[in-house]
Amino acid sequence: MKIIYTTTALLAPLIILGACTTTKVEEEVIVAPPPVEQTCIPINTLKKVVIPAVTKSGFSIVSIDNPDEQYYDPETKKWVTIKNPPIERKEPWTKVIEPEKTIYVDTEDKEVTDICELNAEEVVDEAMEPELPPAE
Repeated sequence: MKIIYTTTALLAPLIILGACTTTKVEEEVIVAPPPVEQTCIPINTLKKVVIPAVTKSGFSIVSIDNPDEQYYDPETKKWVTIKNPPIERKEPWTKVIEPEKTIYVDTEDKEVTDICELNAEEVVDEAMEPELPPAE
């Protein structure tokens, strides 16, 4: 029995220590993001094009009934009725079908949708005519 205790006493620490294995602590891998490439086109290299609104215009005729008039004719001693035509007037109207639209085109007159600095102040085109002062 003494041999079993001795063997167990010697083997127990080995089994316990053998079950625990040490592992290397893995170092954190730092991944640097690739440099951001600018895919948008700066607004100052583009030309602003304003597409006017599409409208439809016409005229409406407004008609208002005009009541008949009556008067007494002393010579015939009768009431005379005069039929009045309705009051009509022509009213112009305009309906916007598509609103005005602003687009930007490149040097090849192709529409560009990926624009940098779209909300920034627009650069004034030197070729544009200067604004005239208000008339006095």
